[in-house]
Amino acid sequence: MFATGHHIAGAILLGAAVAAGPAQAQLPLSIEELLVEQRTLKLQTSFTYRNSNTAGSAAAGAIAAVAPAWQQRQLQVSAVTSRIRYGLRRDLEINASATRAQIDWRGPAGAGGSDQHALALGANWLLSADNRSPALLLTAAVDVLETSWLQPGVRHHGRTARLGAHLYRAIDPVVLSLAVSQEWRLSRDFADGTLEPGNLLSVRPQVNFAVNHRVTLTGGVSWQRRARDQFDGATLAGSRHQTGLSMGLGLQASARSTVFVDSHVSTSGDSGASLSLEWLYRF
Repeated sequence: MFATGHHIAGAILLGAAVAAGPAQAQLPLSIEELLVEQRTLKLQTSFTYRNSNTAGSAAAGAIAAVAPAWQQRQLQVSAVTSRIRYGLRRDLEINASATRAQIDWRGPAGAGGSDQHALALGANWLLSADNRSPALLLTAAVDVLETSWLQPGVRHHGRTARLGAHLYRAIDPVVLSLAVSQEWRLSRDFADGTLEPGNLLSVRPQVNFAVNHRVTLTGGVSWQRRARDQFDGATLAGSRHQTGLSMGLGLQASARSTVFVDSHVSTSGDSGASLSLEWLYRF
């Protein structure tokens, strides 16, 4: 799913490197965004634009509907995601999101473009607060319905699931954080065969600096591994790794409204960059 959900700031800390003890710091906005608030309804809307270049390859025998797009050299993605979040308890939140993405590709085999959509259900569980040990937040989500940019008319149900772990430690005015997430992409049937997209594993260490109660600066690195993609047993693309750098800004526009801007640049693997704008509103 092209959304970067994945653009939400925050996550797991290298806990052994941080001294134990309760933290009394003003949390950066990027960390507050992750926290569960009991009986609070939040609306989270984001727009992400990504432009990337890759040297993809497709094995002989892959269907014509998939191979040209998989061999693309340039890919542009514009995605809009809206998410509703509700805190059932102080440590448990449920959420539902809808994503629409426009994907345009261009390569030696031609060019094309189409939309894809996804509806997802998820939950966040604050397993432990930031006190004697780093805070630990677990997240889970599944796409109950999705379409693919490869064949937009085909619908898939429950074929993509995500699980994440977020740890952070506040050391006034800095929060050290790290995010680890796994996305499973099960096989899905098309008119001409079965596609098996590669699973994704990502790690994102990050530093969140609270300039004051209204402004947060973020910066970090990312590492991602994607398993090979197959179509009817033929390899469309082998497993690959990618690293990147990210920088961002969080601004509390009002008592109920927060805006985040995040940029990401690939440093190895496929070349490319992305820019995300997110708005979070508390009712």
